[in-house]
Amino acid sequence: MLSMVPRVKQQKKNERKSIVELFPEMLLSALSRNDDFIITFETRPDKRKRYLHVLQGKLITPCMLGTLKNRVELQQEEGSTIMTMIWGKTQVKTWQVAMSGMCPDIEEL
Repeated sequence: MLSMVPRVKQQKKNERKSIVELFPEMLLSALSRNDDFIITFETRPDKRKRYLHVLQGKLITPCMLGTLKNRVELQQEEGSTIMTMIWGKTQVKTWQVAMSGMCPDIEEL
């Protein structure tokens, strides 16, 4: 027997996700679209606040990438690191990871 009572829509809980929960989703989205994914900080002395920026899209030109890679190389003593891998391969070039010291116990992604 069919009921004539209208169905009540269940409200979706508006859950706030932490930044740690959002990063993997955003990164996977960027990778699936071959987009750039950038995380950077900005300190605004006038407001005495520090901001986190997460950018995603077609952002980095080959020239900009070269400049960033050179900056990392020049600032290695200050702790700058870079991890490079061949796209489409799961094996990270171990010498680059070892040189960076960033992920000493990583073997595969």
